[in-house]
Amino acid sequence: MFRSPLSLDRMYRGLTIFVIVLLAVVFTTTYIAVGTLALPFVALVAVMMVIAWAMAPRELVVEGDELRVERRAWRALRVPRSSIESAAELPGLSSRTLRIGGVGGFFGSYGLFTNRDLGRFRLYSTRRGHALIVKRTGALPIVITPDDVPGAVDALRGSR
Repeated sequence: MFRSPLSLDRMYRGLTIFVIVLLAVVFTTTYIAVGTLALPFVALVAVMMVIAWAMAPRELVVEGDELRVERRAWRALRVPRSSIESAAELPGLSSRTLRIGGVGGFFGSYGLFTNRDLGRFRLYSTRRGHALIVKRTGALPIVITPDDVPGAVDALRGSR
């Protein structure tokens, strides 16, 4: 079995703290200005933040016949190893990567993304730079940023 955390780097930690502080200020200001009419808005945004936190990636696991991206409080993404065509290191994503659906900065970046080099792909990122790309049969590629990218590649190739 191989396990590697997906630790937040300094940028993602900073973005997460910024979003939390910004929303606290907006909530407080809105509540002061509008009063209890703001409570449904505050509740909706709070629920969205909790869901984003729950879906955030926290660990990559390669065990038996599957790869798993464990999340904070959401069910894991499970990928059968039989569906994996290749696994390789990716130096980093193009700065022209576009989020189609998902989260971009709050506890990481995850969801459906696209760029010119990869086309559409699933991203589970908690850091910039070095990443793992997993190409699958009949499905979109997955880009993941475990702390130990070379170890993840070795594990998926059967070296561990």
